[in-house]
Amino acid sequence: MPSDALITTPFGVGAMITSLIAVSFWLDRRFRLFSFLGTAILVISGGALLVNFGVIPPSVGVDTIHPIYVFANDYAVPLAIVLLLLSSDLSRLRSLGRSAVVAILLGMIGTMVGAGVAIGLTASWIGPEAWKLGGQFAASYIGGGVNYAAVGNALDTSETLFATGAAADNIMTNVWMVMTAILPALLIRWYPSIRRQTAKRAEEQGIEFWNRKGVSIQDLVLLAAVTFTVVAIAESVTPVINRWAGFEIPSVIWYTTLALLLAAFTPVNRLRGGGEVGNFLLHFFFATMGAGTILSTLVNKGPVVFLFLSVMVGVHALILFGMGRIFKVEIEMLAVASQACVGGPSTALALASSKRWTPLITPAVLLGVLGYAVGNYVGIFMAHWIQWMLMGG
Repeated sequence: MPSDALITTPFGVGAMITSLIAVSFWLDRRFRLFSFLGTAILVISGGALLVNFGVIPPSVGVDTIHPIYVFANDYAVPLAIVLLLLSSDLSRLRSLGRSAVVAILLGMIGTMVGAGVAIGLTASWIGPEAWKLGGQFAASYIGGGVNYAAVGNALDTSETLFATGAAADNIMTNVWMVMTAILPALLIRWYPSIRRQTAKRAEEQGIEFWNRKGVSIQDLVLLAAVTFTVVAIAESVTPVINRWAGFEIPSVIWYTTLALLLAAFTPVNRLRGGGEVGNFLLHFFFATMGAGTILSTLVNKGPVVFLFLSVMVGVHALILFGMGRIFKVEIEMLAVASQACVGGPSTALALASSKRWTPLITPAVLLGVLGYAVGNYVGIFMAHWIQWMLMGG
């Protein structure tokens, strides 16, 4: 891939990304095949093609991140999460409680077993720091990138292996996003399904998604004010709480909590337009994910690390979807729980929203946040357990 992209200006890259989003929505609505894939996969795949052909700049591996990608990661994601949570129907959470708990526990167990199996197969190729990488990815694939970084710093992983792991992780996250969108459609005949249980409601939601909606300027400005205020409060209190706690707690935990409280105890979820605006903002994030899928970054130990991740995620999937069928968990819930583990709350929410699994939007965020909370503990434990095993027990 050339170092200099064809289009680099903020408005130029913005035009390419919004055009990609528009085309993806058109394809989703017009053709059954693309509707099966969903807009998230179309935008991620389109972004990957654009960056690997040198049309737009990459979102990773550069000294200065492009302003559009900064907007997508630092602003669009928190705003989208809050908007979608404010618009959610919390009354549906009760019926999903057992399924959500079983799914996330199976996902975490699958990640831990997968990390052990993958290290056992690849440790000799990765080198003496294999145990550190195993711990980092056990943390990351239960929580998220913040857990990968925290455990890596705690274990003093070398910069080279840290960066190689991050590059392979970015590609695997995008690949698994595609897989978790496709697998439910392929496996639905063998699992319970939220669509089957509420077929009429699901059909109505699919039609409603594309319908024009009456949204007033009053609704939009109120939603904007509430959303920005929620994120601003969360970002302000996070450093204070972190200093008091003595360890890092992601701000997503606080703006998720505030948004859920507002949705539960105030009439804010009656405001219209939050779901649509939040969904649009999420697609900027999808495009940024795609722009980080740079195949040329897998050099030196990259292929071995990617093999490690492939084995780890494969074992995770076998345990999650295999045991999930035994426990009769809905296939969509299993997919969202898997994405909550591998990608975090942002990608879990993105999957639920793009596939229009409306009842799973709030659980997607909550499961991802839970992963953030426990990821560091699991990662540190797994690292030292793997080190002990590699030394002969």
